[in-house]
Amino acid sequence: MKPKVSFIIPALNEEKRIAILIDNIKKLNKNYNYEIIVADGNSTDKTREIAVKRGAIVIRDNKDAPKTIANGRNTGASLASGEIFIFCDADTLMKDPNKFLAEVFLVFENPKIIGGAPNLSIFPDENNWKDKIFHFLFNSIVHFSFITKTLICGGQCQIVRGSSFREVNGYNVNIVHEEDSDLFKRLRKIGKLHFFSKLVVYESPRRYRKVGYITLLLQGVYSLAYQRIFKKNVFKEWRRIE
Repeated sequence: MKPKVSFIIPALNEEKRIAILIDNIKKLNKNYNYEIIVADGNSTDKTREIAVKRGAIVIRDNKDAPKTIANGRNTGASLASGEIFIFCDADTLMKDPNKFLAEVFLVFENPKIIGGAPNLSIFPDENNWKDKIFHFLFNSIVHFSFITKTLICGGQCQIVRGSSFREVNGYNVNIVHEEDSDLFKRLRKIGKLHFFSKLVVYESPRRYRKVGYITLLLQGVYSLAYQRIFKKNVFKEWRRIE
């Protein structure tokens, strides 16, 4: 019997996108056992209503914890009953959900594998040459980092064994940026990580279009270096981009 999967989606004012992602996940064959959990960051739009209507379990973020995406992911995970957690940002899509899960199950047959991440790409109808170059380099760096001491991994899509996620106490809610890399760094201490080179998850280009690749790259390097050296956040918040 296939293991149960929990898709966990942190969301804040994502009424324009949440239904698209949920419908994408629901393309899975009926023989898959899965649940969809939306961790709502107290949205002021119709995110919650749309998610419920689409059949997702909706929970509001823990208000007593820091207002970070890590808190949203942990809140969603607190309800998860699956053996495998798949964390997806609200503005992402799987290229082929059925092939995606088939590959995840195949890799996770190895009990030593406790976490992994796929290739990332921009939505095909919005993908330009700058996007292709950046994501080729980014995916290559992430793949290579899995065997280095300085681990890097984006949080757009992360796949983790539920038991291992709980063993390391989930995401660090106090980290504003690079909380995704931090999780995988701690996971690697108790098991092996896998880069899913055969899988692609599409993401929205909205942050890249608004901020720019060079600025985001500099922010990322600065944030990572600052946290490694001073053990604290350089950014007070990681702003949502519409």
